[in-house]
Amino acid sequence: MNKNARNILPKIQIEHIASFDNEDDLHSICEALEASILAGYHCKWSKAPPRHLIESYFTGLLLIPEKRLFIGRMDGTIVGLCEVTLPPKQDDSPCISVEINCFATAPYATGLGIGRKMLTKMEQTVTQLGFPIINASINETQTKLLQFYIKNDYQHWATHPYYQKINGQILKGYMLYKSFLTPPS
Repeated sequence: MNKNARNILPKIQIEHIASFDNEDDLHSICEALEASILAGYHCKWSKAPPRHLIESYFTGLLLIPEKRLFIGRMDGTIVGLCEVTLPPKQDDSPCISVEINCFATAPYATGLGIGRKMLTKMEQTVTQLGFPIINASINETQTKLLQFYIKNDYQHWATHPYYQKINGQILKGYMLYKSFLTPPS
């Protein structure tokens, strides 16, 4: 890569955050989620909720001890997010898995490796915390997200025939996982 190409490419940063440093971060994560929902690069929503509800959602999410939020920045602006839930600490049976609750990349930031880098950062973090299994579930309309997970070695292990109802239509759900366990010999 030549020197000029490096100056054209956007600066990409991936972070695990515990708070929003400023209002711009809160607004940009909301914008990224809204844009990804509209483009079909979304997580759980079929249409974008009102902005004030998204802001409340993310502000509250960071107060929950079992939640982890990973973000992708492009030139300093949040353009992607990965929300993960760890098992509750008071659970007396030792859980070895976490759940991806929301994964989204704004359409204007796709194709730059931000999603893959967020996923990798999240996987490294949760496995270091002692959770070698990562689960995800998505509805059948989220074909781009399904392809993304499969491309990143997530295994489709089940299909739920009555996963979600959107606009009166029953949708199937796809259950996926990725294991970092060492197979028994």
